Amino acid sequence: MSDSDHEAEKLLQDSTEPMEQDQTASISTAGENFGVSDAVNLLQTALNNQFSTLSKQLLSEQKVNAQSLSKKLKEKSTTKFKGEGNRVQYEFNEDLIEDLDGLADLVSSVPGTRKAVRAIRSKLTHRNKLIRIADASPAGWRTVHEYECNDYASDSDDDKKIRSAENRALRSIKRGRSYRSTPYTRNIPAAAGSATSHEYNSAGTTSNFRPQSGYTYNNVTRRTPQPTDICYKCWQQGHWKNRCPLNTQPTVQGASGSSKQ
Repeated sequence: MSDSDHEAEKLLQDSTEPMEQDQTASISTAGENFGVSDAVNLLQTALNNQFSTLSKQLLSEQKVNAQSLSKKLKEKSTTKFKGEGNRVQYEFNEDLIEDLDGLADLVSSVPGTRKAVRAIRSKLTHRNKLIRIADASPAGWRTVHEYECNDYASDSDDDKKIRSAENRALRSIKRGRSYRSTPYTRNIPAAAGSATSHEYNSAGTTSNFRPQSGYTYNNVTRRTPQPTDICYKCWQQGHWKNRCPLNTQPTVQGASGSSKQ
């Protein structure tokens, strides 16, 4: 190899050594930068996860405490009901409402379920309102019927609506009672010559009058003589004074048995 070849090779080595050093330095710097950013990201992710877990635990504990406190307050301030059936139905609906609140949290991630749960809860709440109206009103569930069947202006006060419905229900009940048919009663006219409406028995005591057989004339039942009836003329049983056989016989003055009543 000539001297010129040695010089060219030396120049080539001298030119490539700085390039290799620069590449090694840049790779080392990039590795250091990548390691720091990755560590920061990992730490931030861990902190976020821990914070989310703690937040969920706190919310769960708060809900449990709130439900427990709400239940205690409801037990202390339970609405007094006149009807036992209304109380049982009201408390059952309240239990369902609490269960629906817990269900809403469990299915919150499912689309559409939370809205359906809220709709059911609203119906139960409205039902309990109607139960309290019916229990407190003298007209009962008739007031609820009037309350729901009649439309009002949107700005009407709810208390006025309830009172108005109650008044209509009471008037309806009053009209129903006045129009209600009652058994037709009519006093049976006493037979001619009878001085009392009591019935004499064989022992001489009296008992309250009891309707007995007879005939009907112009829709009026007339009583006929019974075997236990007493005639006030001859004091015999089986007929009345106006049909007494002595009426066809001449009376004798001074006779004790023919004295007039």
